[in-house]
Amino acid sequence: MIQVIEKAKCCGCNACGDACSKQAISFKIDIEGFWYPEVDKDKCINCGMCEKVCPIINIEELKKNDLPRSECYAAEHKNLEVIFDSTSGGLFSALADIMYKTGGYVGGAVFNDDFTVRQYISNNKSDLQRLRSSKYLQSNSVGFYRQVKQLLASGEKVLVCGTPCQMVALRAFLHKDYENLIIADFICRGINSPKVWLKYIKSFEERYGSPVVYVKAKSKEYGWRNLTQKVILADGRHIYETREQSNFTKGYLQTNAYCRPSCYDCKFKGFPRISDISANVNFHITA
Repeated sequence: MIQVIEKAKCCGCNACGDACSKQAISFKIDIEGFWYPEVDKDKCINCGMCEKVCPIINIEELKKNDLPRSECYAAEHKNLEVIFDSTSGGLFSALADIMYKTGGYVGGAVFNDDFTVRQYISNNKSDLQRLRSSKYLQSNSVGFYRQVKQLLASGEKVLVCGTPCQMVALRAFLHKDYENLIIADFICRGINSPKVWLKYIKSFEERYGSPVVYVKAKSKEYGWRNLTQKVILADGRHIYETREQSNFTKGYLQTNAYCRPSCYDCKFKGFPRISDISANVNFHITA
């Protein structure tokens, strides 16, 4: 039975919930805005599946790959519109395009209507714009691992991108390698609290008196290195905050104030990489 005694030893990947055949695990949000598993002991049969898929518990076994060494490439999408709309160089979009062309499925993080984030997968190329670009807060993966496994078992080709901890959790959940699966992650600096993020979005509505209808991190309209947060309001106004102006960006990059507790001692950084492809979103480099 999964038990979180120290919050720093839970990355919030949600894999334990998907692994539970009795639906005995739910996720409760704490005062910081992060979710942690909670087991209904009346439903639990102590099968141990939740512990078997936990990436932190099984990190020593999981953190390995078959490559004698990693290979490093610099990459940038050939389409300038894709580059402009991407957080970095558009590598994920290039990979996704290939997968869509073969009739495969692409999974990653998308915004919900309330600007929280979840993991999502489809074979519809029109979803790429939603999947593209970093979101900089924790995404909910409940049900996602089961979806991916069902698609793979039915023979579908799948490309999945997520945080290193999520992708390690996916490998643990699947229990084996699949020839029809490509796993991509990125060089992660930590996942921020959805609670803090929603308060930041709310601050725009309070300041400008209009609901937020669109957000984008690292908009390139004022240059890529300005790390500009773009917000569109319901009344049509476009608001931009650079890294020097955005309290959310300052709290993330300058003070590390509201990352998940497990991120301060990340078990998934460095080498070997557990994914097939890792993207360094700061320098347009893949490893």
